[in-house]
Amino acid sequence: MKIIVIKGNQNSGKTTSIRLVYDILLYLGAEIDIARKYGKTHIDFDTELLYNGMRIAISSAGDLLKNIHKTVSDRDGCDILITASRNFRRSSLDRIFSGYDVVYIKKEKQGDKENIATAKEVLQHI
Repeated sequence: MKIIVIKGNQNSGKTTSIRLVYDILLYLGAEIDIARKYGKTHIDFDTELLYNGMRIAISSAGDLLKNIHKTVSDRDGCDILITASRNFRRSSLDRIFSGYDVVYIKKEKQGDKENIATAKEVLQHI
């Protein structure tokens, strides 16, 4: 499984960027296979899409390492996982993502232009 991680501080626009990726994939013809509510807030979401013969999991709840660990272990049958992560130490994330092909995308600022740029970068890795 390939894991695409949007890393950034709180309120940097990680979830907003992930929602853009989700909306774009739906616009391009992806189908929702599984939708789940996940995380402590109504903002976080978790879903699995079918797109171009791939199963793509999207989970925005990355504020706690235990959430990221659960997301990875629950999505082992997916081709791609797109998730968010706070700026945890790289060694902590490397333990969770051990054995996977991982792409880190740094998210520094909130804002429409920045969110669109991050979404485009994610889509380049799909």
